[in-house]
Amino acid sequence: MKKNNKFLLLIVAIILIVFVLIYFVSKKVSPLIMDYSIGEIKRIATIIINRSVTNETFNDIDIEKLFIISKGSDDLITITLDNRIINLISNRISDECENNLRDIEDGKYGNIKRKFNIGEECFFVPSGVFLGNSLLNNVGPKIPINLKMIGNVNSEVISDIKEYGINNSLLTVSLEIKMELMVILPLSSELIKVSNNVPIAIKLIQGKVPHIYGGLIN
Repeated sequence: MKKNNKFLLLIVAIILIVFVLIYFVSKKVSPLIMDYSIGEIKRIATIIINRSVTNETFNDIDIEKLFIISKGSDDLITITLDNRIINLISNRISDECENNLRDIEDGKYGNIKRKFNIGEECFFVPSGVFLGNSLLNNVGPKIPINLKMIGNVNSEVISDIKEYGINNSLLTVSLEIKMELMVILPLSSELIKVSNNVPIAIKLIQGKVPHIYGGLIN
């Protein structure tokens, strides 16, 4: 009977220790790991957005045709952005971002490493994060960071006009690329939003400050 009681006490003690460890990991360690993971994923997503604009994006596009300029009788300049060209550029950038994010989802880190010079170690949490010592980063197991894309990559046209010299204006057209990502860890997950502006065209306008007409692009 005494041996049975000791065995039962041992089992209860092990269960209690396991629950304490789980509580400690959930309350103390998990937030640190999640904060680190979110920071890494945002950094990687920003790199992907910025570098998804390549020479191939504008291969068959005359960027000058993006701007439709007209001048009224009062010398007021009106600029309309060609939505067909905006949509074409937006779709190409969005598709490139989505393809790269799908590679990360599927664990094809080699593709990402070659394209963006991002090492596979970026998709793991080093132990030093919760030990508070960068010297111990490579000690112990590394926790994998998984990513899932929620919905599609969306974009919005952003235009900005600034005075440039005497009676001139500098028009910059950018796309704000937006995406929703799920950061998944072994014990938790969190939805994050990432956005970044990508300049696609700059135009020098000689004359009075123009009026710009543009819209939202999805």
